[in-house]
Amino acid sequence: MKGIDRMMKTSSALSCLFALLGIAGSAAAQPVSFRGKVEDVSGTSNQFVVDGTSTALTSSTINLNAFVGEQVLIGGVWNGSSAAPSVSVQTISIVPRTFEVGGNGSIGNEIRFGAFGAPGDAAVLVAALQPTFLPLPGLGVAFLDPMNIIVVGAGAIGQDGNFEVEVAIPNDPAFVGLDVLGQGAISGPGAGLIVANPDSKTIQA
Repeated sequence: MKGIDRMMKTSSALSCLFALLGIAGSAAAQPVSFRGKVEDVSGTSNQFVVDGTSTALTSSTINLNAFVGEQVLIGGVWNGSSAAPSVSVQTISIVPRTFEVGGNGSIGNEIRFGAFGAPGDAAVLVAALQPTFLPLPGLGVAFLDPMNIIVVGAGAIGQDGNFEVEVAIPNDPAFVGLDVLGQGAISGPGAGLIVANPDSKTIQA
């Protein structure tokens, strides 16, 4: 399938780009736009993050409490740090989810990585164990550490609007407590190339 081949080449190119950007570590503050889910920080008041990541969200003009639990498209200014990223949110709108990490999530079972879009769109799904924040101009933001990123699957989105890959978790207690981070990219004639929202799952016993 030409679409999938194109996405695999895009994924390889993005992985190389992630690695190059990861070496830089930080940059000057700059405008960014990306998809993600807003979550509040447990035990705090008016502190927010992009769900599944270490990226903090702040705003002096928008009540982020109104968007907790929502998948959104954010426009804002990044502080320039990949190690301790923070975004001052200037615009925000609710959008459909484009990616999810699901499944049982316990050792001896599986994690499911899924992309959502129009039937026939091509999807590439990637995973890593550490977060970061790497702007991809014109595309969005890579939230996965480029030094250990892997491609877990690529394929076409089905008629149900979903492309899913199951990954088995070894039945090994050493995996308990690991945070598995995921993200995807989706390409199709209608939407062009979309860098999906990030998501994560903690492996359980």
